[in-house]
Amino acid sequence: MPVIQTAPDLQTWYHIDDFTDPWTKAPWVVLMHGVAESSDAWYGWIPHLARHYRVLRFDIRGFGRSSAMPRHYPWDLDQPGDDLLALTQALGIESFHLVAAKVGGTMALQFASRQPKPLRSLSVLGTPVVAANPDYSSREIDEHGVGHWVRRTMKTRLGTVMPAEGQEWWAQMMEQTPVSTQAGFMDHLQQIDIRPVLPRIACPTLVVITGDPNNAAQNLTGLESTRAWQSTIPQSELLVIPNDSFHVAATAPDEAAAATRRFIDRQEAALRDA
Repeated sequence: MPVIQTAPDLQTWYHIDDFTDPWTKAPWVVLMHGVAESSDAWYGWIPHLARHYRVLRFDIRGFGRSSAMPRHYPWDLDQPGDDLLALTQALGIESFHLVAAKVGGTMALQFASRQPKPLRSLSVLGTPVVAANPDYSSREIDEHGVGHWVRRTMKTRLGTVMPAEGQEWWAQMMEQTPVSTQAGFMDHLQQIDIRPVLPRIACPTLVVITGDPNNAAQNLTGLESTRAWQSTIPQSELLVIPNDSFHVAATAPDEAAAATRRFIDRQEAALRDA
């Protein structure tokens, strides 16, 4: 699969899923996965999107098949957005709908607050806007590995709606993350709070959550707390797909993908009518 040198220290792996009519120039949708994942996380979404849109999915800096980051890499929440922009520019993609999950959504919100020009819309799913669960520890990653942490925290990530075989597939995908990347990012994760930049987001934005008030995997993912920050994004709307996970993109892929596509379809219709 293709790899592009998008920064001096980064080779970015990407894949294009395009089943649109070849005589059309369909708009682009870019899929941005969460931390300790790869673009394989979007497997259930491709059939919903790729017949109608050209879909670009990529492995974020440090994760999947992109370059690993050293243990003490100076993580900056702006960097993944800069990498995304470098990738889309290298591929000649001038504008796109961005869809992101978990902390990938946190990165996408930060990107949208800084780089409004290329965005046709933004959709984030199961996304926190402040530091993740303090139970998430870089020491655990350093001492026991990514797989140990993934399996210990999987119940709150995927709830009871994902079968055991699915949870194991997810664990095996996530534990491919290099220890140096995950432990280093975990140290940075505790410092994140992007609430001040959310009012700067200018594109139509969809926020999707499960709304479970009892899920302790990440904070600010309950209904009321999410509505509090979502309402500060000017052109935003909130959708709740109830279950007991927080990773709604994984545990309700068909419903979440269909709803996201309807949202994107509406934005495309509005752009055509403008």
